[in-house]
Amino acid sequence: MGDLFQTAEFWVAVAFVVFVLAIFKPARRILTSGLDQRIAQIRSEVEEAQKLAEEAQAALANYQRRQREALQEAEQIIAHAKEEAERAKAHAEADLEEYVRRREQQAAAKI
Repeated sequence: MGDLFQTAEFWVAVAFVVFVLAIFKPARRILTSGLDQRIAQIRSEVEEAQKLAEEAQAALANYQRRQREALQEAEQIIAHAKEEAERAKAHAEADLEEYVRRREQQAAAKI
């Protein structure tokens, strides 16, 4: 055992182990801080993506609501136009009947 402490290989091995232990702590801190920064960056990107997805979903819902409202308005306009057309048709028929009646009266008066 006494010879073991006097060999160069033993002291090189001890120096290597001490060197590895001395380097391991700062290297671990550097690696973990780098990983922590990357994790924080990824987390913020995911949160931003979720926020953008929520905004896009809200915009889509808003446009769908506007589309439904526009369709309802178009249906109302069409219904109103049909009512107006029916009124115009009824008015025209009444005018035509009145015209025909007057013409018949005029024809009867001439006879």
